[in-house]
Amino acid sequence: MAQLTKTAMMDALTRLLAQMPMEQITVQAVTAECGISRNTFYYHYGDIYALLKAVLQRDMDMLLARRRPGEHASEGLRRLFEYVSARQRMVQHIYSGMGHAALEEYLMEATHELFMAYLRDAAEGLSPSEEDLEFMCRSYQFMLLGILLGWVRRGMKGDLASLLERAQRLFFHGTRRILRENSQ
Repeated sequence: MAQLTKTAMMDALTRLLAQMPMEQITVQAVTAECGISRNTFYYHYGDIYALLKAVLQRDMDMLLARRRPGEHASEGLRRLFEYVSARQRMVQHIYSGMGHAALEEYLMEATHELFMAYLRDAAEGLSPSEEDLEFMCRSYQFMLLGILLGWVRRGMKGDLASLLERAQRLFFHGTRRILRENSQ
């Protein structure tokens, strides 16, 4: 029953985010949207931002669950870009409101496992340090974050698929060579 209530609240917040900016969404709006009491809300979440984090975590878990062993990181990025493209209003409402830090945190969390899995696959047979893998992962993450947030700041103008293609060429083309050079 508790999981159904949490899901109802997450779904309510998602619907509200498609309609209005994050800073305009209140606990009262969420509880009215899903038909629960304020006490029930606060039993599960400390505030609206805790609920936002739960929504983003749920969606991140869903995206990561789709990764297949040995899958190239570009497939995971494609899914992430499709997720963002399909929820443009929601993403814009989170970013433009006080929830932009949650969006940035979500993107960093969503891409860490993705990039680390890709780097481990690319490093097969090589011996880069864990520190080097983490450094490359963070570098890729910050480049991707800059691309995505720039796209959001520009009002989500432009083709996200072409950005993915360019990112793939920039990020992944020389990864094996870099790993090989740093493993010696």
